[in-house]
Amino acid sequence: MAFTLLDIVEQQARSNKIDAALDTANRIDDATDMLAAMEAIAIGQCKAGDQHGALHTANLIPHEIGRSGVLMHIAFALARSGHVKDAIETVGHIKAPLRRDAVLLGVALIRARAHDIPGALATARKMGSELARTRAYREISQI
Repeated sequence: MAFTLLDIVEQQARSNKIDAALDTANRIDDATDMLAAMEAIAIGQCKAGDQHGALHTANLIPHEIGRSGVLMHIAFALARSGHVKDAIETVGHIKAPLRRDAVLLGVALIRARAHDIPGALATARKMGSELARTRAYREISQI
């Protein structure tokens, strides 16, 4: 069975061999695979407790849309592991207001499902759009 460079990066990231994973990722020519590799590395760093490293890796992604997607995954992973303050800080690195509100909604819903309704409402209040906040309040109330 042949392994692709992306497979190797994912294995290196799971093994917390971040420098090796970054070196391997830099050899990937396909933009989609490169984005997947950087995401795998950043998520691996986040799961290992290295939020600073995960943010650094995300910032190496040249295109805003790809970078925002990776930041979203980092924020959700942090929220699910109970690191809500770090998750919200990560959301602050997302430049597009609509994307930022969407990720804040996700974090709010994670908090609500964890029975932290006051925290979910506090997260929703951080949204920039009144329409997004209204939607968040409605969805939180249905949990």
